[in-house]
Amino acid sequence: MTTRRHDPLLEERWWVHGPTHDETLHSITERAWRCYGAEGHTLRRRVWPRATMLPGEDVGLDGLSAKETCMLARAIGVSARELFEHRLTDHPMLLQEDHRRSYCPSCWREDAKAGQPPSFRRAWMGVFTLDCPIHRQPLHWAPKEVALGNPQVTMVPTWPHTTGARHLLRTITRFAHLMRDSLEGRTAWPATWRGDARMARALLMRIVVNLGRLPEHPPFASIGHPAELSPFIGVPLRRIEPLQTSPWEQVRALGPPDWRRAALWMTARYVIPLPGKPPRPEGLPTEPFAAIDAQWEGRPATRDLKRVQRYRHALKSMTRAFAVGRTG
Repeated sequence: MTTRRHDPLLEERWWVHGPTHDETLHSITERAWRCYGAEGHTLRRRVWPRATMLPGEDVGLDGLSAKETCMLARAIGVSARELFEHRLTDHPMLLQEDHRRSYCPSCWREDAKAGQPPSFRRAWMGVFTLDCPIHRQPLHWAPKEVALGNPQVTMVPTWPHTTGARHLLRTITRFAHLMRDSLEGRTAWPATWRGDARMARALLMRIVVNLGRLPEHPPFASIGHPAELSPFIGVPLRRIEPLQTSPWEQVRALGPPDWRRAALWMTARYVIPLPGKPPRPEGLPTEPFAAIDAQWEGRPATRDLKRVQRYRHALKSMTRAFAVGRTG
């Protein structure tokens, strides 16, 4: 006779805290897997065993269907109506779901004082969202492998010490907000800025992706910054493969706010003229795309790289309005 192993996730009720203010469904399921030790998509199958996805299509946990949301509501002991308000339908202006791990330290400290668990909120998930809409303080990144209550996560600095560093962060944030609002048609592109919002987005894509033939660091990885900005501005340390998908999807996969600030700082440097132009980042080459462009000189594109070359030509054409490599 075999004994059936007890699995708490197979039971109807999950003993986890109900949804906190503006919390995403992915965040709720992450709290469950941290409690019970199962991956998020495994939990999804437990909530709705007959859930199906088409091959190659992942609708994510934030956008659960109505039936799945009802099952999850019953599992955590809240009304389906309440939980349905926490759904987050995917959108091009949102980060990809696996990269929605930005958080506000002040919000989490307030949650801890109120006896609530740390959670990820929908308001923090935009590609151009770099600050908390409540506290107007810079967002930070919570690695998946680190416990959310770890001092490494909760004790990060709120702002840099110097006025100049704080001004730079605010300039980058304002640029991001205006670029987002202009792309969404909510505000006009400043008449004194170069190009337009779509050209600036093309430049941002060119700065973030590898449009070369070989694994290489993205162009924005060359920039540096003062030590006091290390918690707020950073770059990836590893080379990335040549572009294989839509370049905008790679921007959406740029989860850490410090990486997005670096990429947007470099973008703003070429978009905003004096006197509002942000300072030149340390290490920014005069020709930031030269290393990648050199990979194509005198070499025809192989079949697997023709898509990369088409994106490269298109983005170069769209960003001719910016003096990249001419005035720095």
